[in-house]
Amino acid sequence: MSQKIVIAEDDKLLSGSLVSAFTDAGFEVHPAYDGEEAIAKIKEVHPSIALLDIMMPKLDGIGVLWELKANAETAPLPVVVLTNMADMDSISKIMEAGGTDYLLKSDQSIDKIIEKVQEVLARGKAAQ
Repeated sequence: MSQKIVIAEDDKLLSGSLVSAFTDAGFEVHPAYDGEEAIAKIKEVHPSIALLDIMMPKLDGIGVLWELKANAETAPLPVVVLTNMADMDSISKIMEAGGTDYLLKSDQSIDKIIEKVQEVLARGKAAQ
């Protein structure tokens, strides 16, 4: 059975590349293009993991994280955050809000993003 992932990314070009690559890697992919849509998709499809952009319309990634972590049903969901903000303040906000891990967009190939998601999923399985 394939693992489900919600990919919340408002950049249509990057989102399309991620959806295509994760589909090729065997994931069942559910894209979202803003924070509110991301929360709705996560509640609807119950993914194994979410990939979350920070800078999005309607509700930013930090807001999405806080909302997910405040809900008992979605709180355990591992969330890998994609960001261009490398400063420690932004990163500590991501982790404080409940991000499982983060990646700097500018430093990552799509293959590296898939590797990170698979690593987080494997860690979660090992912890169970």
